[in-house]
Amino acid sequence: MTEHIGSNGTLHDDESHSFLILFASETGNAQDTAERIGLEAFKRGYKTRLMAMDAYPLDDLVDEPLVIFVCSTTGNGAEPRNMMTLWKTLLRSDLPSDLLDTMHFGVFGLGDSGYERFNWAAKKLQRRLLSLGALELIPRGDADDQDFYGIESAFGPWLSRLFEALSSTFAGPGHAAETLGPTRPQPRVVMTTLDQPELLLNQFEGLNLRSSRGRIPVTLTHNERMTRADWFQDVHRIEFKADDDISYEPGDVAVLYPENPEDDVTWLLRRMGWEETADVTYSISPYNTDWPLPTEFPASATIRQLLAKHLDICAVPRKSFFESVQHFASDEREKEKLNDFCTKEGLDDLHSYTTRPRRTILEVLSEFKSVAIPPEYAVNVFPLLRPREFSIASSVKAHPREVHLCVAIVRYKTIMKVTRKGVCTTWLASLPVGTRIEIGLAEGTMRLPENIKKPIVMVGPGTGVAPFRALEEERVLAGAKDNTLYFGCRSLEADCHYRQEWEEYANKGELTFRLAVSRDQDRKIYVQHLIQEDVSQIFDHLVTNEGHFYICGFVVARPSTTYSARPLIAADDRSSNQMPKAVRKAVISCIAKGGDGWDEAKAEEFVKKMELDGRWGEECWS
Repeated sequence: MTEHIGSNGTLHDDESHSFLILFASETGNAQDTAERIGLEAFKRGYKTRLMAMDAYPLDDLVDEPLVIFVCSTTGNGAEPRNMMTLWKTLLRSDLPSDLLDTMHFGVFGLGDSGYERFNWAAKKLQRRLLSLGALELIPRGDADDQDFYGIESAFGPWLSRLFEALSSTFAGPGHAAETLGPTRPQPRVVMTTLDQPELLLNQFEGLNLRSSRGRIPVTLTHNERMTRADWFQDVHRIEFKADDDISYEPGDVAVLYPENPEDDVTWLLRRMGWEETADVTYSISPYNTDWPLPTEFPASATIRQLLAKHLDICAVPRKSFFESVQHFASDEREKEKLNDFCTKEGLDDLHSYTTRPRRTILEVLSEFKSVAIPPEYAVNVFPLLRPREFSIASSVKAHPREVHLCVAIVRYKTIMKVTRKGVCTTWLASLPVGTRIEIGLAEGTMRLPENIKKPIVMVGPGTGVAPFRALEEERVLAGAKDNTLYFGCRSLEADCHYRQEWEEYANKGELTFRLAVSRDQDRKIYVQHLIQEDVSQIFDHLVTNEGHFYICGFVVARPSTTYSARPLIAADDRSSNQMPKAVRKAVISCIAKGGDGWDEAKAEEFVKKMELDGRWGEECWS
């Protein structure tokens, strides 16, 4: 196929209207958005290629005429892990300024304005592409998870503008891009029973088999509750032991691959009429090789295994779920209602039906009784069951072959007074000691200073303290004693995680332990209040001695729109809800007051410089 940019700035395509969609995602939202762009393109007669940024051969980027980038921002401005290779490549200083001058592009970012660096990854990517000569097809779109409708507020209008721009861009002879194609999409996968070898050979011809890379077999050696038995929050101390030596750094994360509850899987098999074929093994390959399946997706599996280990059947459905499932309703009233949820006018109804009450996919299918999904469309309809990442709470030097976690078990009640449970944490809490599973290890965002004489200051309320146990263990083994921890909990006796260890380090002079207990007295005390009391210490640690500062914990978004990865917090905890911002403000105040010639503006610039120099680290979630 020959494609080129015309002299009038339009893109002509001699055979078909085609473009590339690249996504970078941590939780699956960016991938879901990218797929929705691809499905809308399919309906409008375009051909697309869709893949994760880390799966794309970067040497080919200079030859792409049109690329749509969809990326989320993690934490306080970090790019997703599967964007890092692309980003590092684009940042090379030897790249010419006209490298991408034949490429049109668009960027859609997903973020949370609760963080200071809102949609930072998308903004950085847009600026860098422009600096390399790429031509912006459409202004960047910025989805905000804090918005009442979440992603939908920005995505719908941006998608319309995208196809208006594409209509002009594909202005070649015979253009018919706005002629809608079939509304029912193609299945994402081809499922072939293994007793048909000739079909199996055809399906795998020219394809690379997917594999589970980087997984480590481990045995669960410890799984017990850390919080007091009568306490409202259940936090578990989880410990795994590997068969062989393993390697990770303090600040790294463990990747867990959860499973759906067996009862839910059985119910869905019965509801869809898949019971008779539930345990037949199928080979699974992409229907369209331009939309490859994720590396972690199995090359062969039973339907039961797909529902148990690979598809998120218990999720609160996104809009894309209704866009897919509407094709499989036989009752006209149900079909009409499902279609209404997919319209701009139906956003309020969709929000009231799913987002606000946290209604799950299984509950939707129990109410829309005429929906019958063919098995080969399961991957279209159900989102992927994503691996979950947890900060590692141990140093491998202190605990060879071991990985320790501090995990809050997610359980909360909806506005309908229905109890909801987190899929991963509930699964994890249920595992008996001795269970064999596979986990992954991935690089985190925090790194210790190479010079052990440099002080470190750690701020970690609740389970946010997990990575600081690893940092402290590593520092103590290295002989570093200038370590400060600000830890926050509600009750000294109920949820002061690792209390005995912190007190032992403090007694030995290996840690300055500052404890903020918010509920054991009338006045609520949070970590930022203790920081404000330590003006001279903070100034000396960070300014005089050029120390490192770390924050780990949660940012709670609006409960009407966003589900927290931790149990919901009481409405009166407003000071703790914005912990990272409050801590940052407290540190800036300390620096401004700590030395002659300092003020708020200079202190704020100093903290920004710490970030650029790698001396300020944040690992926060919502």
